[in-house]
Amino acid sequence: MKKILKWIKRILISIIGLITVLMIGLYITFFFWKKAAIQNLPQNSKVITTSEGPVEYTLKGNSDRYMLMIHGSPGSVHVARGKSFLNKGFSVLAVSRPGYYKTPLSSGGTPKDEAALYKSLLDELKIDSVYVNGISGGGPPSIQFAIDYPDKCAGLILSAAVSEKMEDTSDDNGLLSSFFQTEFGTWLGIQIAKTQMTEEEGEIMDWFVERGLFPFVSIDDGLENDNNVVLHLKDLKLEQIMSPTILFHGDKDDNVPYSHSLNAAKRIPNSTLFEMKGKDHYVFFTSYGDTINTKIMQFIDNIETHDK
Repeated sequence: MKKILKWIKRILISIIGLITVLMIGLYITFFFWKKAAIQNLPQNSKVITTSEGPVEYTLKGNSDRYMLMIHGSPGSVHVARGKSFLNKGFSVLAVSRPGYYKTPLSSGGTPKDEAALYKSLLDELKIDSVYVNGISGGGPPSIQFAIDYPDKCAGLILSAAVSEKMEDTSDDNGLLSSFFQTEFGTWLGIQIAKTQMTEEEGEIMDWFVERGLFPFVSIDDGLENDNNVVLHLKDLKLEQIMSPTILFHGDKDDNVPYSHSLNAAKRIPNSTLFEMKGKDHYVFFTSYGDTINTKIMQFIDNIETHDK
């Protein structure tokens, strides 16, 4: 019996040793990955001081048709993915939302304040109106912008967007949960998740993570504020939206429930809901994005044809 226990002890020590070596190796890989990601972060953004505060933005294209890209939670000006709209003859205006990267949280801690920030940005850039393209956690300020500044909003595009109060489903208990909330733990979790993705999806995920997630110090304020906003979100006056609206949402979305867009589409006048059957929150990281962009362009063409 003593020999058996002795061998069991040796086996356990060996396993622990292997796990320790593996984790050290993974951490070293993460350390150099993070360093490279920060060094390679695009430097083409600008910070402009508006009447509502500073805001980080990029503006690409020379067209007088503008697409305002409002990222989710987390994100940055660098994850706009507006190339398809540039190719369709748009100028693409992207922002870092308050609390993310170079836009301080003081520039807009509520959806209403954030909407006012974007209106002041348009004023500074002398842009008359934009198509507002809001995704996920960027939903509330996108909706508020359409409500408060209808003359500035040519059309509203909402992708898996938060449009009502959400319940707190976070699990802060336990060492494992705490570990996966660290930078290293988050990175490791993403690497594990990528094993279930196609190569293309994995590449798009890497692109997003490198440009809109690290270092955590660049997103902490924005992410904490967003979490607080969605947990205490007051009713958005969706019936007051005058702009044509299209909503995209997967019915298998576990991050932002499909019911958000289903309910919003019932309340927003002149709106269309494009239900993506069998799709989850990360459908926008897949080749299905081409289908979404085609629908967006059809939506815009209908608006502009009607306005002629």
